[in-house]
Amino acid sequence: MSKAAPSGKAIDLHNDPVRSSFFKYLLPALSGMLIKSVFIMGDAWFIGRGVGAEGLGAVSLTIPFFSFFTAIAMMIGIGGAALMSIAFGKGEIRKGQELFVQSMTFTAILATILVTTSLFFLEEIISLMGAQGHMADLAYDYLSVMLKFFVIYALAWILSCFVRNDTNPKLAMYAMSAGAICNLVLDYLFIMQFGWGMTGAAVATGISQVLIGLVLLSHFLTNRGQLKLNLEGFGFTRVGEILKIGTPIFFIEVSTAVTIMLFNFMLLTRFGEGHVIAYGVTANVGVFALFTMVGIGQACQPIISFNYGAGNLERVREVLMLGLRYALGSGVVYIALILATANMISESFIADNAEVVKLAAISLSLYFMAAPLMGLNMIIANLFQATAQPGKATIISLGRGFVLVVAGMLVLPMAFPENGIWGSILFAEGITAVLSLIFLQRFLRSQGSNDQPSIPPMAAAA
Repeated sequence: MSKAAPSGKAIDLHNDPVRSSFFKYLLPALSGMLIKSVFIMGDAWFIGRGVGAEGLGAVSLTIPFFSFFTAIAMMIGIGGAALMSIAFGKGEIRKGQELFVQSMTFTAILATILVTTSLFFLEEIISLMGAQGHMADLAYDYLSVMLKFFVIYALAWILSCFVRNDTNPKLAMYAMSAGAICNLVLDYLFIMQFGWGMTGAAVATGISQVLIGLVLLSHFLTNRGQLKLNLEGFGFTRVGEILKIGTPIFFIEVSTAVTIMLFNFMLLTRFGEGHVIAYGVTANVGVFALFTMVGIGQACQPIISFNYGAGNLERVREVLMLGLRYALGSGVVYIALILATANMISESFIADNAEVVKLAAISLSLYFMAAPLMGLNMIIANLFQATAQPGKATIISLGRGFVLVVAGMLVLPMAFPENGIWGSILFAEGITAVLSLIFLQRFLRSQGSNDQPSIPPMAAAA
């Protein structure tokens, strides 16, 4: 299959300087992720101010739902898009198109089944989280509306992944920006002006997801990339391949959802609603650090996958080092900013409750202390996923996102009864970083030992 570049293609992953390609992906990806962080935090701010502190706690209880649906979308979207980039690097354009069509189809079917099931058992699910009384009612009001938009939410994620890797990262940024602005404006109208409370917040978020999807679809009108909006390759023949490569991302997000549920359950049963509210502030502000690292990873991934498929391993190493440098540097900046402003941020979310403000400030400070290590772990995990080595990526993801977090939740409060629970993320990221560096050293040594290294098959495990 020929590799003729489509008209208007702006990024040449074969020949452009790596640093230039990296920044062409980094700026849109980082901007899009930071904008998304703003509208998630803005959503929480409007709820905290317009509904009250219990509304903020209810939002914390709903985060696992978002994490689970995001896990499915990212598993399929990032897995499929990584394989698409590798295929395009080899000149296999038809295979890339098949991966796109099958990713969209499978996501639509799976998300519809999950939404229907969740709506049917919604009260029982909220009860299992440990929520009771008014906070449980608020969580129900939010999720009973928001779940109906989750199929669109998942499909928009898939589109974003493929459009970005199809050499159009700016459109993904524009889509996210449009959705963020729409969400904040509608939050103000629905919550603050119309008094619709949690239902208004859910409707605002849902409409913004529809807008994001519509903006992304414009990619197929410009003939900028290789992908087409058609049913060529329809079926499920590539689904197993996609799921295998995307599994590490699934574990990252699902383990995050389970961790948040465990956090909420432990905080409700051992401490009280004040701790859940404080954790809600941390979870919503913490997306700035998390999404910064995701954005840097998104900038690295298409360049790594394409050049890995093409056998240009020196370019793979170069973009990896750029990603690590920016992730670590961003983490240090976040530490300095949060240590200087933690109390002010907490007070902006929580009015007239000095005790909860103090708890939130402590939680924020300890969470952001882990930011550099979070970046290191996520970029290295991204390397192994982008090079079709899901085993190592899964180990890193499970370590930092679930196994060691749970260990920290169980062990740290014994040593530090008052604030130990807030150090669980730092504990997990720190231990995982050691393992990540060992894996990275082995990868660099193995690739450096071959003058003309062979590319392992797509099905290769770690």
